[in-house]
Order: sequence, then structure tokens, then C-alpha cells
Amino acid sequence: SSGINAEYGLLERAVSFLNEPTSIFSYSEVYRVIPPSWPISLIEPFVYRSLGCQAHQYRTSRIVKGLSELEWARTKAARVNCTSRLVKLSSGTYCAFCFHPFSDTSCSVATSGQVYHPNCVSQISIT
Repeated sequence: SSGINAEYGLLERAVSFLNEPTSIFSYSEVYRVIPPSWPISLIEPFVYRSLGCQAHQYRTSRIVKGLSELEWARTKAARVNCTSRLVKLSSGTYCAFCFHPFSDTSCSVATSGQVYHPNCVSQISIT
């Protein structure tokens, strides 16, 4: 009789612990360890909350993925836009970093449209 009461007491504490709003256990992990004799109705609040959290996490991850894909597409479009532009170097074109004129046609163009010597670009990334 005392063994049954002790077991019932443990069951009652475990159920109330799982059903607390602050419990943060995975439904699949809990389902694996609860005894088969426990009816799911005992931990129904936990099940609903856990499944709701999993659905929220899934939707949030889909939103984050979508935003990441959008940012990647924007970056790619900006890069294509920058690389497809023609840059006309004339005798009055100067490097935006060192302010020296260009002696040949090799140059780097920033997204802002500023023109740099290739060596000056490496200097900019160092400083």
C-alpha cells in the first residue's frame, strides 16, 4: 500500500512538473521515457505547449531562412549590378584612396562608384 502511494506521489509530482509552464522539455524525449501505462491526458498541457513550441521554432527557422535567401539575392543583384557597369578611365580619373591618376586600365570599383588602384584596395582592407 505504501509502495503504491509512493508511486502515485512520484507520478503526481512528475506530471505537475511537466505541466508547469516553465518546463522546457522536448515532447519526443519525454514520450520516450514516460511509462506506457501513463495516459497522455495526464500531460496534455505539456503536450500542447511542447508541440506549439516546436511549431513556433519551425516557423521561425523558415522565416530566418527566407530572410537569409532574400539578403543573398539582394547581395548577388548588387554584385551583378556593380560588375556589369562600364567604367571610363580618363586622364582626369584619380584613385579615391591615393589620389594618383591611373596609368593603366586595371582598377577596382566600389559599390559607391569610387575607383581605386588594385594595390590601394588591399591597403584599404588592411587599415
